Amino acid sequence: MFNKTNENKRIDAQNGAYASSSENLTDNVVKLPQEAISETLHDSNANRSFSTFKRLSLGTKATLLAIAIGTLPVLAIGILAYLVGSQSLTNKISQIQQTEAKGLADKINRFMFERYGDIQVLSSLPSLTDLKIKQASTQKQNQAILDKYVDAYKVYDSIAVFDLNGNVILQSQGEPLENHKDREFFKVVRQTNQFYISQPEIPQSSKNASIFIAAPIKDAVTGATIAILRTRMPVKSLETLVKNYAETGREYHLSDASGKIFLSANKNHIGRDVKGDFSGLTQRQAQKKDGTFVTVDQTNQKEQLLSYTSRIQEGLPDLKWQTILATETATAFEPRRQLLLTVAVGTGLTALIVALIAVWLAKRTTEPIVKATQAVAKLGKGELDTRLEVQSEDEFGILSANINQMAAKLQTLIKQQELDTERAKLLTDITLRTRRSLKVEDIYKTSVREVRQVMKTDRILIYKFNPETLDGDVVAESVTAGLPRMLGVQIDDPCFRERHAETYKDGRVRAISNIYQDSNLSNAACYIKMLEKFAVKANLVAPIITEGQLVGLMIAHHCDSPRNWQPSEIDIFKQLATQVGYALEQAQLLEEVEKARAIAERVSEDERQQKESLQMQLLELLSEVEGAATGDLTVRAEVTAGEIGTVADFFNSIVESLRDIVTQVKEAATQVNKAIGTNEGAIRELANEALAQAVEINRTLDAVDYMTQSIQEVAASAQQAASVANAAANTAKKSGMAMDMTVQNILHLRETVGETAKKVKRLGESSQQISRVVALINQISMQTNLLAINAGIEAARAGEEGQGFAVVAEEVGELAARSAAATKEIEQIVENIQRETTEVVQAMELGTAQVVEGTRIVEDAKQNLSQILEISRHIDLLVQSISQATASQAETSQTVSQLMKDIAASSQRTSDSSTKVSESLQQTVEISQQLQATVGTFKVN
Repeated sequence: MFNKTNENKRIDAQNGAYASSSENLTDNVVKLPQEAISETLHDSNANRSFSTFKRLSLGTKATLLAIAIGTLPVLAIGILAYLVGSQSLTNKISQIQQTEAKGLADKINRFMFERYGDIQVLSSLPSLTDLKIKQASTQKQNQAILDKYVDAYKVYDSIAVFDLNGNVILQSQGEPLENHKDREFFKVVRQTNQFYISQPEIPQSSKNASIFIAAPIKDAVTGATIAILRTRMPVKSLETLVKNYAETGREYHLSDASGKIFLSANKNHIGRDVKGDFSGLTQRQAQKKDGTFVTVDQTNQKEQLLSYTSRIQEGLPDLKWQTILATETATAFEPRRQLLLTVAVGTGLTALIVALIAVWLAKRTTEPIVKATQAVAKLGKGELDTRLEVQSEDEFGILSANINQMAAKLQTLIKQQELDTERAKLLTDITLRTRRSLKVEDIYKTSVREVRQVMKTDRILIYKFNPETLDGDVVAESVTAGLPRMLGVQIDDPCFRERHAETYKDGRVRAISNIYQDSNLSNAACYIKMLEKFAVKANLVAPIITEGQLVGLMIAHHCDSPRNWQPSEIDIFKQLATQVGYALEQAQLLEEVEKARAIAERVSEDERQQKESLQMQLLELLSEVEGAATGDLTVRAEVTAGEIGTVADFFNSIVESLRDIVTQVKEAATQVNKAIGTNEGAIRELANEALAQAVEINRTLDAVDYMTQSIQEVAASAQQAASVANAAANTAKKSGMAMDMTVQNILHLRETVGETAKKVKRLGESSQQISRVVALINQISMQTNLLAINAGIEAARAGEEGQGFAVVAEEVGELAARSAAATKEIEQIVENIQRETTEVVQAMELGTAQVVEGTRIVEDAKQNLSQILEISRHIDLLVQSISQATASQAETSQTVSQLMKDIAASSQRTSDSSTKVSESLQQTVEISQQLQATVGTFKVN
């Protein structure tokens, strides 16, 4: 399918090529490189020469070519000989220089190894390691030893010994050294207790680059490091060693571990980066191998042959130094120029002789070539029946035969391409017809019908697999009339499962030209028997693959006779099977899309119905509970299944609890009013009796005063005193009775006030329950508001379909807000009730205390009246002895007068207390009425 366009383009290009003229064929024989063509276009002289050569005759061209053929190999051999010899010389020169570089590196390594041995010998001197010997020798003696070493070796300019703190213990002649604890060699040896060779550096005490070699000095007895020995070797000591390697045109370079050149025959290189001075060295060093190559010295821009090596001496620490030998190429490759001169002279003479021979041979070979050229020109014009006469069996005869054979193959190839073009067009047409319908049955029927016309065979069928057992049915067939039909036949071929299933899964096509002669069917009698049943002589089988899975086979049967399937037929049959697979994939994809769309529509419809149902339930719930916002606690929400039903049930429970609480509050308020009304009469009666008592007491006081005045006339008014005493006794009895009644009323009032206080406390507890219910209602409002927010979010997700649901969610939110506001008002009212109830309780407690105090005062008054009664009785007895007890009576009169004043004051206080209790009860009545009015806003029945 996807290669159809490219295949058509290829066929058109080939047809165009075969239809081109002979001139085009001739022009296309030699293809010049693009660079050569560009140069020719810009070089007019070369262009004219090329045009002149094209106009020459074949004989002239053959002569020129013969000369070229004869001389060019000689020249090529000469050039090759020079190149080989030059390369050999180059390799030899490079090897020699590389060997010299290695020799130089070995020489330096041996020199440094000797210095490495020197430091080991010096660090083991008994005068340094043996404490006894060290103490026995003087400083000068030890210094003399170091001086002798410096003079003997001629390579050191300083030898010194430092203690472990970096202070100089001993040194050879020279400037005094400072503390060396911060020097690199000292730190390394101090930390590792190993020998150390530094990179070349310029010390503070010298201006010349030096190499420091250090070693630990260990105690001969304990083996512990007691000091550090350091030798300093100037780099010039190495220069004496390697100066012989500097010749005319040759330089040596030594670089340290950082790549800086510290020793060179060319002073301009010292201190420079070796990688920067010699381009290409970095890449070769990365290979970690020694080598030789040609580079350019960046300091003087001269080309040099450079050899580098980094050899390591066994037993010597790796210094990471690099040894380089560089020779100017003009000097190094002088032998190559001498070789070039020799080869050029010899090659020129040889080429001249060969050219003369080539001219003679060219004339003999031109004639057959001219004939062949004429024949090829005719073939280029389309005269494919042109043939050459084969007159010999040599190369020209073979060429003539090949030209004849080529002409025949061209005729066959053109016919084959015409057939392929027609089949490709048919493949395109079949693909388009197959794709017109995306139903599987239509694809099967169209495919077998169209493929049979293309393949020109007796039967085309499609065999569909059972993916688990690899057996299956023939689901589509196109067959020539008169042959047995296979449509609907179920085939279970064990041979297929065992031998060919995996082959077809890989996309391979199986072609059998003759079922009786195919070697692969020699042991497949079951398969041959099945084919014989349907008169099959040859078959072609291609897999149908969809989404990487083998789903079936497209099979072509030839029943008349065996058939030799051509590669083009196999290829187009495979492409047709592939197109069937693509069509089935599209049909399957369309079917899956349709199923997904149907499922999505069902889900969308279910969601819409659920949203509508939820919206209706919310509207019903709102209409049912709307009365609760105005105080109607008789409303009930209908309990249904689902989340809305749960909310309705929860709301009913809360309203029921609130209704019970409000009912209890109403009953308690009514009882308080009744109790206060009852007590109000008793308190008023108590107040009146207290006033009457005060009047009586005042009257008694007046009588006592009168009695006091009468005492002075006792002698004359004894009878009158007896009467007065009798009257006082009667009055005292009445006052006692009044006092008893007052005490009983006060006790009754005390009990009433206590009961009232208890009821008021219960009223406070009920108001606290109302507060808890109000908090519960507030929580419900918050949950309802949250539910409204969630409903709004779901409505926003639903898009336009959820706009109605969003409106309901907003109404629920507003209802929740109004419910929260009403709850806050109820909460404020309950707080007022609780505050006023607390005030009532406090007032009642104060009244109770006052009643208790009044009771005590009345009891005292009663006792005083009892005493008055006794005194009155005694007065009657004492009247007879008034004359004898005048003084005593006067005192008694004064006492009675004082007591009566006290009783009058007590009566006045009792009256005041009764008035206050009456006022407190009046306030309680007002508070209770306010509570009833507040609770009355709720409808409970």
